[in-house]
Amino acid sequence: MHFKSKYFFSLSTFLILISGNIHAYDGVVIVLEAPLLREPSLRATVVQTIRKGERVYVPREIVIDGAVPEFIPTFDRTGNRAYIPGRYVKVVMGTIAESRLPITLPGHDPTDYRIEEPIPTSYPFEDRSFLRASVSISVGNSTKSPYAYNSAFSTQEYRSEIGGRFTLTRKVAHDQYDRFYFGFIGLVTSGKNSLVFKNSNLAEEGRDIIRGGPWLTFDGYKNDKYRLTLGTGFTFNYHKSTITTGNVSMYEQRTFSGYSFSPMVSSNFQINDVLPYTDFVGGMDVSLFLPHSLKSNDAVEIPGLWGESNQIDSGIKAQASMFIGVQVKY
Repeated sequence: MHFKSKYFFSLSTFLILISGNIHAYDGVVIVLEAPLLREPSLRATVVQTIRKGERVYVPREIVIDGAVPEFIPTFDRTGNRAYIPGRYVKVVMGTIAESRLPITLPGHDPTDYRIEEPIPTSYPFEDRSFLRASVSISVGNSTKSPYAYNSAFSTQEYRSEIGGRFTLTRKVAHDQYDRFYFGFIGLVTSGKNSLVFKNSNLAEEGRDIIRGGPWLTFDGYKNDKYRLTLGTGFTFNYHKSTITTGNVSMYEQRTFSGYSFSPMVSSNFQINDVLPYTDFVGGMDVSLFLPHSLKSNDAVEIPGLWGESNQIDSGIKAQASMFIGVQVKY
């Protein structure tokens, strides 16, 4: 009797499976690792995972005109009801239309956690650098703000402003794409202006500017070898001008100083890793110096060499400068 009961149970199970298969399709998993969910929701508990190429039970009645619902009811390995996302499964129906369906998930596979090859030598540690420091040589046009002398000049020569440029930036928090960097920019430049007056007097004007302020950059284009970076910010500026004027028999020197404010924009081209962790950078800055004045505390000993003003007044001045240098990533 015991043997007959056991035989009857096995036969019944076999018939149920046969009957189920008649009313079901096979579904082939087309993602790397599909979850079987306890409820038809991506927030539900994952009860099992199925690898790409494995088959799942798909009830025939849920497939309408070849389309499947968002979640397909099926069974886990213990025979309990579970749900699998419909887009993770290709239903095998034995029709011509089926051959046009993809065997892999189109686009990005959200279940594929594998690292693209070649695997970084630093794996499993992060190999990217999130701090950048650059040092460059800068050459720009003169801002042309001379002192108002009391003599007319016959010739005037402005030389380019030459100096150094440096930045220190860090990747912006929550930037998933490693494109935005924020930090500090500093510049130190010097320039000269030579004048020859109609009364044969001469003047030499030396200008020094120290600048610093916040700096934001965005990598508009980048690949493994090159980057095109845009930048913007503003600087607070300290100006110092030293003027020496006179002739072979007499001369006098005075110093003028003051402060200004300059918004600026920039673009630069970078060649990555010309040396280990070191990039080549070259680009252009455009600065707008807002109106400001430089004053002198020096007493005038030879009034005939100077004008009536005790300061140098400057209106809005634009400056374009080119720079070239290196950038270190760490």
